[in-house]
Amino acid sequence: MYTTAIIIGAGHAGLAMNRCLATHAIDHVVLERGKVANSWKTERWDSLRLLTSSGS
Repeated sequence: MYTTAIIIGAGHAGLAMNRCLATHAIDHVVLERGKVANSWKTERWDSLRLLTSSGS
C-alpha cells in the first residue's frame, strides 16, 4: 500500500492535520499506538472536545 502522507499520533495536532489533508483530498494514514484521543480522555483534559468548522 502506498500513501502520500503518514501522520504519527492521533492527538490534537494529528487529528487537526488529518482534517487538513482530508479537506485537500490528500491520501494519508494516521498511526496511533492506542485508541484515538485516548490520552485526552484518560491523561489530560476531561472536558476537551474536538471542534471543526463543518458544524458536525
